[in-house]
Amino acid sequence: MRPVHVPPGSTPPKDWLDKAAVLTEQLRNAPDNKARVALIFAQRRLWRDKHLLDWLTNLHHRKCWYSEARESVSSYHVDHFRPKGRAAQLDGSERPGYWWLVFDWTNYRLCGQLLNVKKRDVFPVTYENVANEGKPDSLNIEGHLLLDPLSEDAWLVSFERNDDGECLAGPCPGLQGHDLMRVEATIDILGLNRLAALTRNRADVWDKCLARIQEYERAGSEPVMHTCNALRAVAAKALVELCSEEAEFSSVAKACIEKMAPLPLRHYVNDLLQHSALRERAA
Repeated sequence: MRPVHVPPGSTPPKDWLDKAAVLTEQLRNAPDNKARVALIFAQRRLWRDKHLLDWLTNLHHRKCWYSEARESVSSYHVDHFRPKGRAAQLDGSERPGYWWLVFDWTNYRLCGQLLNVKKRDVFPVTYENVANEGKPDSLNIEGHLLLDPLSEDAWLVSFERNDDGECLAGPCPGLQGHDLMRVEATIDILGLNRLAALTRNRADVWDKCLARIQEYERAGSEPVMHTCNALRAVAAKALVELCSEEAEFSSVAKACIEKMAPLPLRHYVNDLLQHSALRERAA
């Protein structure tokens, strides 16, 4: 995972927002939960709207927000981060869902179909029944365990290559306590390690990074300094491309560099990434 950044001022199309506002008001005025459920079911096409889906897809370079995989066969789902109908704890106990967020685009996360099916309505929190429709700040104190791809917490997930041809998601080195629990819960809820194709594709990216790291290290044996520096620059720039936000599984590439690259190469790549980001902002 890596954080998904919504550009300042960027929102779904205005006509979509207008429809969502009307429906949210209708939900608030519904006489009971049965009426709300009926309205949500009748208007489910709104969060499946093509224009909304296109907007969400382009925000993260056509990648699933949770796995960084590009879906080319199965479809993308618009996941309600906080579930709409009911919400389940890790032990299976349930509480009412977040009905007032059903048509709120800030509660949407673009998710690959298989991960969203696995996630279902699981959304464990530290403090149950704290969230309240009339108190927006209450969402900030319930203590949700699922890592949010719209948050910097996404960086708490790291990756490790094994000898079985897999690259598995896991906690960043040194994590303890609540952060460690959140990473483990997220991996389990989403099934980030259960799909063989996903773990193998991550491994391919890891191996590409490792090959470039080895090229950088071999360049040190070149007696001619100009040749050495040129070869190292090629390797570093290739790693930057693998780490760029546009690249599939870029968080895997970053994990590989952090764990496998010598310190000078890590500094080199980070400098290049920072310069690239500055150029993009200037443009």
